[in-house]
Amino acid sequence: MDEPETYPQETSAEDGQLWQLAFEYPPLYEALEDLFVQASVTSDQDTLNGIIHAYQKTEEETFKTIAFERILNDRFGHSVKYILSLLNKTHGSTFTPKRVPLGLDFITDERQLELIVLNIIAGALIAYHIPEVYKEDGKNTGALKQLYPSEKVTNLAKKLNEAIRDERLWVGDFKHSLWDLSHGEPLETQLLRSNKPKNKLECLVKEVTLLSERHLTMRTKGKGRFPSLAIIAITKIVQHFPEPDRRTVSPIQKKYAKKDNEEPLATKWINYP
Repeated sequence: MDEPETYPQETSAEDGQLWQLAFEYPPLYEALEDLFVQASVTSDQDTLNGIIHAYQKTEEETFKTIAFERILNDRFGHSVKYILSLLNKTHGSTFTPKRVPLGLDFITDERQLELIVLNIIAGALIAYHIPEVYKEDGKNTGALKQLYPSEKVTNLAKKLNEAIRDERLWVGDFKHSLWDLSHGEPLETQLLRSNKPKNKLECLVKEVTLLSERHLTMRTKGKGRFPSLAIIAITKIVQHFPEPDRRTVSPIQKKYAKKDNEEPLATKWINYP
């Protein structure tokens, strides 16, 4: 099986456009999943016709408008095909949709799997490049950390607090803010992601692991997890450096696998219009 090609680490204008376009994909895919489930249980032909029309409109208009799939395939088509080949052709392993039924008349099983893979890649792009959009949810999952006053700030705040007290100045509510700063407490929520490659990689692997478990039934000879080689291919798409190997990726997968009480960040996108 051919390895996907590598790409330079610079971020071009088109790469920036790719991760920006990824924003629109997770809520769109979740809506499509709901349609597919509804189509499998409805017995009303008019309802089914409406679902089919909505899906076809999504394929023919919405996907073309947001252009995420097109630009992804233009830039990293070989990597996408490689990921799909790992899911379709790995001997002794099967990867099938978990939340939606196969065998629908208006969409092929192959296309269903493609849509899931696109959703996983979109989620990985957002979690890797800009987890800040998830705000408190990003903090709760460890993707973001609160910025706290530095030692320099706390020391200066203490000196100012002492000077104000010595001068017996009235400063109103400012004294409360100054007290917080002098004790190392932030005045506002200010969430930042880590720029360390190790932390960014862990954020990506975690999101891919949780998304794959949410959307795929995975039966493999090993641990029943998304292929680590597929995750490595995704790191090429997000242009992570240095390129990880299976020995680096697998322990992170194991750390976050089977976390039934934790959802991927991409499912929380509905909270952030």
